[in-house]
Amino acid sequence: MLHISDAQVAELLDFRGVTEVLAQAFQDLAEGRAAVHPRQRTDCAGMKLSSMGAVWAARNVAGIKVYPTVGGQFSFSVILFDLATNTPIAVLDGNELTRFRTAAITTMVAARAVAPGARKLALFGAGLQGRSQAQALCERFRFEDIAVVDPLANPAWCKRLEQATGARVRISAAEAAVRDADIVVTATRSAEPVFDGAWLAPGAFVAAIGTSTPKVRELDDTTMSRAERIIVEWKPQSLVEAGEIVLWSERHQAGRYVDLPQLFGGEAPWHLERRGITVFKSVGVGLADVATAQLVLARAREGWLLTDHADTAMGALT
Repeated sequence: MLHISDAQVAELLDFRGVTEVLAQAFQDLAEGRAAVHPRQRTDCAGMKLSSMGAVWAARNVAGIKVYPTVGGQFSFSVILFDLATNTPIAVLDGNELTRFRTAAITTMVAARAVAPGARKLALFGAGLQGRSQAQALCERFRFEDIAVVDPLANPAWCKRLEQATGARVRISAAEAAVRDADIVVTATRSAEPVFDGAWLAPGAFVAAIGTSTPKVRELDDTTMSRAERIIVEWKPQSLVEAGEIVLWSERHQAGRYVDLPQLFGGEAPWHLERRGITVFKSVGVGLADVATAQLVLARAREGWLLTDHADTAMGALT
């Protein structure tokens, strides 16, 4: 059985490729050719063991991601199975895989839900995941202004991002960042909302990706109540895990929720007639991990190298 390390995963993946494979996986989920195995968590003595996965019948693969949480830190691994032979075929270190799929899924949704002329990005959290979010979005949108809200943000990274994108990148206060932003991304572990939803521009796209438990949230009631629609990955998991929804005082307004199977299946349109605020709340689903792992394995078998196939000018930004 093949073992693929985090370093190899990082070499084999690019955001564009992951975005494309995720779109195909959720299309197959909408059409009954894939199924999600919901996250399961087991707690003991302040530590957790979690698992999540999927069956992707269209690609003849199934998989499970498993990870402990110790002292607030995660360590991910993914096991893939070949359904044609009913055998395990690969174990992948999952930290880089998780970074890529989380940023790619935000970009995938944003690219379909946001006008291509988005000019300002507000980024809350400039840790590893926040930097990856910025990198992936900058490959899809031509921002003129990127406001980074993080007291620990690295000015050198901001400078590199500015040089790579041509955008004006600055460390900012929360209100100044959100005002007039076309896209707002929160990639923090904050237990409390990180900005006032009253600051949002009328047509803003907000992606909250920093938390996946029902007791904490990055977005406030004002943001959720102003949203014309709330996009989630998969309702059976998202509506019980997302603190933004569980703690929202108006959470039972089910008509505002739409998930990716509904969008990819044509049950709901990507664009509403009246353009308002759109919230995308990501908690992470196992199908995204399995689809990304399958892409890694396929490229590894082909001897695929990122430097041969994609523009890597942004690579140093993470």
